[in-house]
Amino acid sequence: MGRSILDIRKSLKLFLAFGSALVLASCGNRSSDNESTGQVDTDETRSYSVGVVGDVTAEIWEDVATRLEDQGINLEVVTFSEYSQPNRALEDGELDLNAFQHISFLSAYAKDLGDSQITPIAYTIVSPMYIFAVPEITDVESIPDGVTVAVPNSATNAERAFLGLQDIGLIKLDEEAGFAPTKADVVENTKNIEIVEMDPSQIARSLGDADLITIGGDMLMDAGLDPEDAIYTDTDDASNIDPVKKNIIATTKDKLDNPDIQAIIDAYQSDETKAKIEEISGGSSIPIWTAEDDPQADYEKELAKN
Repeated sequence: MGRSILDIRKSLKLFLAFGSALVLASCGNRSSDNESTGQVDTDETRSYSVGVVGDVTAEIWEDVATRLEDQGINLEVVTFSEYSQPNRALEDGELDLNAFQHISFLSAYAKDLGDSQITPIAYTIVSPMYIFAVPEITDVESIPDGVTVAVPNSATNAERAFLGLQDIGLIKLDEEAGFAPTKADVVENTKNIEIVEMDPSQIARSLGDADLITIGGDMLMDAGLDPEDAIYTDTDDASNIDPVKKNIIATTKDKLDNPDIQAIIDAYQSDETKAKIEEISGGSSIPIWTAEDDPQADYEKELAKN
């Protein structure tokens, strides 16, 4: 009986040793597989959020978010209805990034706030400025006297609208206004037009109540407008657009060294994103980023202006 128990104990030890060897070999094989494929063996998912304005921009970012999943990044796309909302949400910590504005807009916001923690980190697109008209007005030459024109109510978005209205001969601006004119800089109103200022996100739906609307390309696709139907556009290829009118991705200063933020930028600034922009914008948004970009330096220059 004693020998039988010893034999059983020896057999059990051999079995356990053999089983341990199999487990170690299996783990070793999995480690080798991960190394050969470059995969990280982790279930961790890091969550971030980006705020945008408009359904078209949201669709572009949803495509970016899908591509980030393979990197363990869950990017929530939060769509706002008004331009006044995404910076406040980012400042309050409700967002990690936003992508809806250009440098000039952010600079004006920061100057008004006085102590903003928001900073630009990458360029995205330029949206040409278009003028659309009611059906009775088929071209610039057929614009009658006394029409109503809707323009953005923020100076940083209205600049190109006023320059466009001057370009088609409806108004004349003070020569000292430079590239940043406002309604106050209108010195001649040759056709007695009525200029109505409103939130940029509301302008498209005002066509009909207003005879003419001035609208950025990022807004017109959400409104179902076709760029081909515009009676005027200020650029076809963004070559003559002031750099501070390039749209940006922004975050807060405390996130600048976060590698996941850079991964999000890289996923956006890709050929896949360019193709998506061209697919859904119909040319109303133009990808504008380059390897030489320095949006933070451009922003500091704009902030330094009086």
